[in-house]
Amino acid sequence: TLVYNPGSGKKQAAELAERFAAKWRERFADRPLTLEASRSAEHFAELSAANYRKDNLLILMGGDGSYSIGLNALFAAAKSETLSEPVGLLPAGSGNSFLRDFHIGDFNTAERHFFEALSENRTRAVDSGKFIFTRKGTEHVRYFINIWSIGLVSDINLLALKLGKSYTAATLLQIPLHKPYKYAITADGKTRNFRANFLAVCNSKYTGGAMMMAPMADTGDGKLDAIVSCIDNRLALMGLFPKIFSGKHVESRDITHFTFSELSVPIERDTAVMIDGEMDYADSIRLEVKPKSWFAYL
Repeated sequence: TLVYNPGSGKKQAAELAERFAAKWRERFADRPLTLEASRSAEHFAELSAANYRKDNLLILMGGDGSYSIGLNALFAAAKSETLSEPVGLLPAGSGNSFLRDFHIGDFNTAERHFFEALSENRTRAVDSGKFIFTRKGTEHVRYFINIWSIGLVSDINLLALKLGKSYTAATLLQIPLHKPYKYAITADGKTRNFRANFLAVCNSKYTGGAMMMAPMADTGDGKLDAIVSCIDNRLALMGLFPKIFSGKHVESRDITHFTFSELSVPIERDTAVMIDGEMDYADSIRLEVKPKSWFAYL
């Protein structure tokens, strides 16, 4: 079953889904493929959970946010932090950051890799991050596969959503207005204080399309990568921005990188949080890595 978000990729997803279905029929004539178009994020989650079972291959098509929504639904339905059945992933969003870690930058490449992996029954184990947080007195859990962030990155993402997901434009508009945040970050029992622009926690290398936020990240190393930016000067911050596309920003003395298994940081109530390109709000924060928690045909 192919579950897809028809609104992703400037509403080209439906056309891509039909094209994929035609190629599927050429290769697997004896295995019917069902196309399921979602009407909303909630419906995407429902369709993902309903079609995830041992006797049915689930393929998720959309952007990073769609993958995240689908996988969160699968973890919830399975009532487990490990998924036993592998899934397929096809990009049709505006960012498509996650698959870039696997040298997949467009739909055609993803389609080819998927068919090759499926024919060879080749899957890859992938880590995920677990975000435990409270909101208005109630505890919630969300999993992420790509990036989680507070501070400037979250502020930029919030603006980008208003600008039609134009991440570069949002960055250039948000940086001149930015004021650093104070964070007391405790990672694996060690606390460090930062006057920071942002805290980004990455499971994969890329965010916002081709921005290489964490060039050292590995989706299967059993760790999450933290990037903390501490630049006081806005001009210097603006000057560092272009280096994110090559990953060279981490060479700056104002950037701190470390890996961890568990992390917490006190925050103000109703802090904006970015999870895999989607926004949420939290009153408290705790993060954990979940090694090899799901499998994909990659």
